[in-house]
Amino acid sequence: MSSSHRVLIVNAYFNPWRKSTPTRWFIPRAMAPFYLAGHFDRDRVDVRVWDEVFDGALLDPRLYAWPDLVVFTGLTSAFDRAHQLSAYFRHANPAVATAIGGPIARALPALCAETFDYVSQGDVEDVADIVRDVFGADCVSETGAPRFDLARPSMGVGYLETTKNCNFACSFCSLTGERRAYTAHSDQSIERQLDAMQNVLGVMVLDNNFYGNSRSSFRHRVELIGERWRRGQFRGWGALVTGDFFKRPENVELMARNGCKAVFSGVETLDPAVLKTFNKKQSLMSDPRALTRLCADHGMFFDYGMIADFSQQTVAQVEEQLTGVLSDHTIPLPSLLTLTIPILGTPYFDAAARDGRLMPNVNLSDLDGQKIVEWPKEPLEKVVPYVADLLRFRGRKAALARHAFRHAWYWRRQFDWDQTALALIRPLHRFGGSIDVNLGSIRQMRQSFREAPLTYCAMTDRPRSFYTPQMPMPAKFEKCFTPLRVTDAEGALTDTIQKARERALAAA
Repeated sequence: MSSSHRVLIVNAYFNPWRKSTPTRWFIPRAMAPFYLAGHFDRDRVDVRVWDEVFDGALLDPRLYAWPDLVVFTGLTSAFDRAHQLSAYFRHANPAVATAIGGPIARALPALCAETFDYVSQGDVEDVADIVRDVFGADCVSETGAPRFDLARPSMGVGYLETTKNCNFACSFCSLTGERRAYTAHSDQSIERQLDAMQNVLGVMVLDNNFYGNSRSSFRHRVELIGERWRRGQFRGWGALVTGDFFKRPENVELMARNGCKAVFSGVETLDPAVLKTFNKKQSLMSDPRALTRLCADHGMFFDYGMIADFSQQTVAQVEEQLTGVLSDHTIPLPSLLTLTIPILGTPYFDAAARDGRLMPNVNLSDLDGQKIVEWPKEPLEKVVPYVADLLRFRGRKAALARHAFRHAWYWRRQFDWDQTALALIRPLHRFGGSIDVNLGSIRQMRQSFREAPLTYCAMTDRPRSFYTPQMPMPAKFEKCFTPLRVTDAEGALTDTIQKARERALAAA
């Protein structure tokens, strides 16, 4: 049967480094589009996916007129980008239906309803209701199995979700703001995902907290994955766990026995006082040195992220932590290094707004972790240049290379070849800079060239080139290319954001 309906699923994204070209080496990938695609009947609906991270910015005018339905998802800071793209699709095809879900819709449901035909605040399964309304019940997939076949290969990595949400309440996390319950997938759902994945080199479990609040559920899910590993479907797997996972060493042993090769945990900072302000109590005892050793002794690679919060920390304090890691080759470098992000709808955002920490004229798209959006503890003229060097690892490249080689060599007897390669290549790719080649389509490379240089401060950054339409557009779409302002000239929340937040809280 030929497909009679056309659907495009878009992961909207503003690259924080102001590049429009694809970012193919970033792990994990955004997989929500492929889970969404699984709810459309593949015989009746032709589904395509465009991920603006993996595929680069969507700039092809021919694609704007193609779909009958466009489904948007993305991080909260990508609201403006989804807004812009909706204008292009509606201009090219006035009959197109538009839908949006995920963090954007949950943080700004009222604003989304002004632009998009459908606003879903639930999980990916809820897209089935939109499919029924737009195309009819016969266009809904009977199985809901994810369409991993639509994902172009990404270094042999497959993705799996075994739980939803998180049982902790970190103040900066969007999940805390959404206040949705932590739940585990059924065995049928996990098996269905693994079947759709087929054979891959490795599996990354996408759960926000794989460990969770039920040890029996945790053990059962580990053994389900382990059984597939023993069958040879993949060579190993990894997952994100919270700090409480490590309080019981038998947890590490269980995962290692079932083929786990790596774990990621949000250490965030080595400063206990800052962790407490993040409500990150589960990480208060997370010593990277001890956790690296514990994991390595079981043949597992330990990975983590770090956050620099200059509203609470000085340049000297951040530098001391980073220098300490660089000088100790037994500890891996963090795979994630970011500034604190006051994500809209989180307790951290509310506190920053209430305490007057937000800078004036901050746009929602500025909240990307790569620029200062809160008043720092020290003068801007000291902090901004340091941040520019920190995020690019400027002045640290030689130390980076030495650390990467020494770390991989030190743990070579505990790791297999895949893990040793990961230990060596990951930090060089993440912080090496010159390895990331800015290649893409002619349109994408031209768009990147148009971007103003980053200043690493929201008060001085110029608007992205995307806010200028790529083609002549009717006046009715002008609002779609206006940045959503979070704070006004005095640093207070704008009326638009205040009303949007009040309506979101009322809806919740």
